[in-house]
Amino acid sequence: MSDLAIKNRAADLEVRGYEEHPELIQQNAEWTDLSPVEVKLCGISLGLGLILLGVFLYVFRG
Repeated sequence: MSDLAIKNRAADLEVRGYEEHPELIQQNAEWTDLSPVEVKLCGISLGLGLILLGVFLYVFRG
C-alpha cells in the first residue's frame, strides 16, 4: 500500500469512529487548556519522579 492510501484509510477510520461514537465529538468540544496550577502540579510531579528515579538508581546500584 502506498503512503497516500494508508493516510486516506486512517482518515476514513477516524471519521467513521466519530460517526459511531458521537461522545468523542462532545469530548473534543469540551477540551480546555490546563490552568497554571495544573501545569505547576504536573511539573512538580514529573520533577519529583525523576529525582526519585535518580536516588533509587544511585542507592540500589551503588
